[in-house]
Amino acid sequence: MPKLPRTKLERLVEEVIYPFYQVERATPLHFAPGRHENDAEHSWSLALFACALSPHVDRTLDMGKICQFSVVHDLVEVYAGDTSNLASEAEKSTKEVREQEALQRLQQECKTFPWITETIVEYEAQNTAEARFVKSVDKLLSLLFDIIDKGLCYKENKVSREAWQSLLQKHRAKAASHAGVFEYYDEVWNYLLDNPQFFHQEQK
Repeated sequence: MPKLPRTKLERLVEEVIYPFYQVERATPLHFAPGRHENDAEHSWSLALFACALSPHVDRTLDMGKICQFSVVHDLVEVYAGDTSNLASEAEKSTKEVREQEALQRLQQECKTFPWITETIVEYEAQNTAEARFVKSVDKLLSLLFDIIDKGLCYKENKVSREAWQSLLQKHRAKAASHAGVFEYYDEVWNYLLDNPQFFHQEQK
């Protein structure tokens, strides 16, 4: 196999990897006031957490595939941006189109590294247990952050418990992609509901 020119490696880092660090998510970091989690941090967290959890849910799952899906699952956000559960309905309505356009751009710009977009397409198809597992764990992880951060995101955005239940219905539906993971998700969901201190509460 011919050696790649150095410039191809530089371009991948400059145009995909570096920008991934710059995609800010809605998740505030309580240990760094004023800073939010970025997509690169989130994807690494998901890869580690999903691989660690997988043997406790289904030992037949391919841990290598889980790691690969985790690493690329949000990569289209380099061009599409992150769409938070708290985003406006107008922004949410364009998410699918923006992400499809972003995938097409990645396919053009990453021709030298086809694994990247091939893995994204395989993940998005949701035809394997590993892909469905990662989608579910992605949702579970975000709720665990909410517990650890004591609902900081919801308090900052003035999201009540009732509003949260409504806003996260699609999130909950995606979490059901893998039944084994959803058992954990449901437990965490109910724990949050049972603890109103995690949500914004109007002052009386």
